[in-house]
Amino acid sequence: MTTIDGPDPGVAQFAVSASDMPRAAQLYCDVIGCLKAGGLLIWGDFLATLQKVPDPAAALWWLIDRQDFVQLEVWGYTRPVPRPRPLDWRPSDIGYSRMTFHVDDFDAVVARIPEVGASTITAPQGPIGDRRVCLRDQDGLILELIEKDPLSDVRPPRWPESGCAIRAVSLSVPDLAKARRFWVETLALEVVDPTLLHTSEMESLWGLPGAQSETLLLRAGDQLIELQQYHNPAPRPRPLGYLLSDVGILNIALGYRTRDAFSAAFTRLMEMGYTANVQPNDEGPFTSSYVNDDQGFSLEMFHCAEEVDQYLGFMPESTWRSVSGRPPRPR
Repeated sequence: MTTIDGPDPGVAQFAVSASDMPRAAQLYCDVIGCLKAGGLLIWGDFLATLQKVPDPAAALWWLIDRQDFVQLEVWGYTRPVPRPRPLDWRPSDIGYSRMTFHVDDFDAVVARIPEVGASTITAPQGPIGDRRVCLRDQDGLILELIEKDPLSDVRPPRWPESGCAIRAVSLSVPDLAKARRFWVETLALEVVDPTLLHTSEMESLWGLPGAQSETLLLRAGDQLIELQQYHNPAPRPRPLGYLLSDVGILNIALGYRTRDAFSAAFTRLMEMGYTANVQPNDEGPFTSSYVNDDQGFSLEMFHCAEEVDQYLGFMPESTWRSVSGRPPRPR
């Protein structure tokens, strides 16, 4: 559904856990072109219940791209200490595996990658105007950069000073039929042509030349969700004792501008037998919950009224910081 405020829902948040949060934010801002949007310190029982992480404490920082109501949330946990990915981790292993950024100036972004100590997995592939390349960040998280936007009917930029848009997230799932039940039959996301984002030949970009998989590509607002069930190489399960605080992509969030749409989607999930870590509140401009599918994937979903965007990291710092460097007093 699309309202006057945009898609309802869209993918409003991409959350990652980094071993060095400021360094990760530097890559997203100084290399890819995201904008800083504030942050907070968070700890305590509610966070432990929300994320099912024991005795958590973290700093988190919000970054935004050029799109309205889309953010990247970078977590820096001090408790528990984020566990690194296994040294032999592959993108086919079960979990959220990579994010895709459409960038305005492909050559400039690629040239900046070495400045933060990162490197690409391969040389850029594709013809001029339609090139793409993948890099690994400090923690081995794969980020894909694309020169041509796969979507031609997106909303106009709200923050054009950013040179990028987070366009997609990819997941390796054990069972594509179960994933379809969760994302399509329950959450009612749109199924689109899987080759809109990737073809099988592109597996080499993230280090899996010749890989074989079945793919389901979904659209939520102006973002794509790529679900892959790999057959070769065979996917390995998450490490024993996996926590959301472990290094990598925690989850994504479906964001709803209208409370009615949020409530209807949450109710459908519960009726279909899925679980939630907390119950959302019944009133107010913001409510949220983490929900779980039947394959171990976490999804956040929230209702956020536009009036609280600046307090929740959906507006660049430059729009709300005063001359003194402090947020302006509410009137």
